Amino acid sequence: MCSPSHVRVSGIGACLLGFTARAVVFAVAWGAGAAWGVEPDEGGITEIVVTAQRFNSTVQDTPISLSAISGDQLDAAGITSVEELAREIPGLSMRSAGPGQTEYEARGLSSSGGSAPTVGFYLNEVPMTPPAQSQTGKVVIDPNLYDIDRIEVLRGPQGTLYGSGSMGGTVRVITNEPKLNTFEGSVQGTLSDTQGGSGNGGGSFMLNVPLGDVFAVRVVGTDTYRSGWIDRVVLNPFPQDEPVSRGNVLAAPIQSVTTDVNTEHLYGGRLSVLFKPNDDLTVDAFTLYQHIEMGGYDEFDSPPGAGYPAHYEAASVPEPFGDTLYVYGLTVRDNLSFTDFTSATGYFQRHETQTQDASESLSDILDIYPYLEVPFSEVDDTRQFSQEFRLSSKQNERLNWVGGLFYSDDRSDWDLYGAQPAFSSPPDPSGILIASDYFYRVRQYAAFADGSYKFADAWKFETGLRWYRYQSDASEAQYGALLASPTPTAPKNFATSGSGFNPRFDLSYSPSNNFTEYLSAAKGYRPGGPSTGQLPEICGGGASPSYKPDTVWDYEIGEKARLFDNWLTINSDVYYIEWKGAQEVVTIPVCGFTYNANAGSGRTFGPELEVTARLSASWTVAASANYTNAKIDHPTAAFATAIVATSVPGGLSGCRSVSDCTVPILNVPEYGGSLALSYGTKVFSGYDFTARVSGVYVGPSTDQAYYFGVPLPSYYIVNARTGLAGDKWSATLFVDNLNNKVAWDTANNTQFQFNIPQLTRISTNQPRTFGTEINYRF
Repeated sequence: MCSPSHVRVSGIGACLLGFTARAVVFAVAWGAGAAWGVEPDEGGITEIVVTAQRFNSTVQDTPISLSAISGDQLDAAGITSVEELAREIPGLSMRSAGPGQTEYEARGLSSSGGSAPTVGFYLNEVPMTPPAQSQTGKVVIDPNLYDIDRIEVLRGPQGTLYGSGSMGGTVRVITNEPKLNTFEGSVQGTLSDTQGGSGNGGGSFMLNVPLGDVFAVRVVGTDTYRSGWIDRVVLNPFPQDEPVSRGNVLAAPIQSVTTDVNTEHLYGGRLSVLFKPNDDLTVDAFTLYQHIEMGGYDEFDSPPGAGYPAHYEAASVPEPFGDTLYVYGLTVRDNLSFTDFTSATGYFQRHETQTQDASESLSDILDIYPYLEVPFSEVDDTRQFSQEFRLSSKQNERLNWVGGLFYSDDRSDWDLYGAQPAFSSPPDPSGILIASDYFYRVRQYAAFADGSYKFADAWKFETGLRWYRYQSDASEAQYGALLASPTPTAPKNFATSGSGFNPRFDLSYSPSNNFTEYLSAAKGYRPGGPSTGQLPEICGGGASPSYKPDTVWDYEIGEKARLFDNWLTINSDVYYIEWKGAQEVVTIPVCGFTYNANAGSGRTFGPELEVTARLSASWTVAASANYTNAKIDHPTAAFATAIVATSVPGGLSGCRSVSDCTVPILNVPEYGGSLALSYGTKVFSGYDFTARVSGVYVGPSTDQAYYFGVPLPSYYIVNARTGLAGDKWSATLFVDNLNNKVAWDTANNTQFQFNIPQLTRISTNQPRTFGTEINYRF
């Protein structure tokens, strides 16, 4: 027995609180990681209202594994992107090659395979499905986070309310709505300098304008620039040690150097309109435009490794990346007296372009020396329309329910082009190596119902069910010297479909408002996909196989506690997930080409912990920790054969042979943690002084390039901020990556189809950056 804030805790709660108490001591002694700053009020830690279950609640009162961060907390922590936030959320991981190129995973369920993610991403009520075939993976949008109300991160399958692509979790970015009868605005300016790079800067503004008593408009604009720190070095001649090793690029003659190529320029705006003619009807519309332009990837070559932040080329091939986004959303809420009605309509269009140097990989595969100049270009166009209708009960203590219908039509067009005049022929003077136009469309239909019933003062049962059906269609037209046909051919068509049910169950016990413990089981799924087209002749030719849906069952036990009059909160859980038919990427050893396949069955399990404590009126500490054990323990024979053939030299631990093979799930850190200490007080006759030091720790993980089992070492990053604020202004000094750590985030996240054994490109983080931020509100 233990008594947090005079609340009796027993059973699973006592077990979990015992675990969390030990974990808190471990996290503080650990000294790694960082959580966000929390501004407590006089009554304790301020709680955030969330709508994760389609009803207003708080994190502490919602019996699921959930993290929420307000816009003010994001500002206090200096977090400007979801990628930065991901490192501070327990159980959430990512693979990335830079802004606009990030793929998220949760609880060990990687997204690298298939045509759908494992973590859903929402901007307000609009589901943001990533491109189906992009070489950068299932990358979601990277919205600027100025003037954000909150971000909600739901862990575990969310298929009942959020559908496919949410079997590992869901991230929801909620923007601030326009305010009626209120004229207000804000501006922000930032200047900084990156070690090994140069100056960074940017500005943002917000303006809220009421139009009469029933209309309001909110406008947000942003323009930011980040310098690069990675060089592009052209060597002539390029060193090559036969047969599969790279020569010493550090000793080779340098033809040219382009410094700091991985610059980023982000600009865009958001317009929101609110119409509220009465207390019953609300119409909220918004549109967002954003463009990201990068001069190169946030990647360095290995070899030579992290001490030489550069990409080495045989010919001068720039590698620009562009991401243009348009989003439109319309949400109508109406009080129908007996129920609340919601209509959520969304449409977005995304256009991504990128070019990559394929000179070394293609020359190696084709055994052509000296190297030829081979730029490969990719264009991804994604368009999605979505519509959801919901009816929900009036919120009350006993019974709450929500039900609805959902439809989405997602179209993805992926074009790949690479040419080299040395391969020219009479019908093909440009020397096209590969020209591929792959079109993918998936239509999804769903009906869902979810509800909770408080059948006793302390007990509540929740359940939900979603019926779904999907239809996937694809066509591919491709030709080139590396394919079966050197000239254009008629498109080949592929199709697949499926249907099923996603249930969830949750039983919670809350003896008071200060403590909740829960047991839950939930199912998640991703649709299957048609063939991803013809394989190159150098890989053996033929069509890549279609792949079936994959599913998970997540079993979880958790607790949420407020202690000492809400001066301390402890949220923890332990989960076990069974993953059937896991969709993974398979590498063909003879050519380094990849395709999607069902890899077999796996499981992930581990604990997750979040703690926030108000130590005094001035001091707040926040910590998180997680451990993830994620394995494919029953691989298919085809997947095991590919793993054995492409394992890191010396053998991959756990995969001794095709019949005896257990391998880690890719891109999943084994453990991680965060720790932040915040201080605030009044100085100089009423001014607010704040200081914050934080850090994140990301444990070791495994990735795949040409070889399966590329080790990514653990790392930690420390940040610090201090500032002074008046009624309408604030000024902050900050240093990000204080310890100037070079993180190995991902291996070969952008490799266009062909991987080679002698080169792995590692994506990394921004070096130490000093800067200042000025804010003004009116």
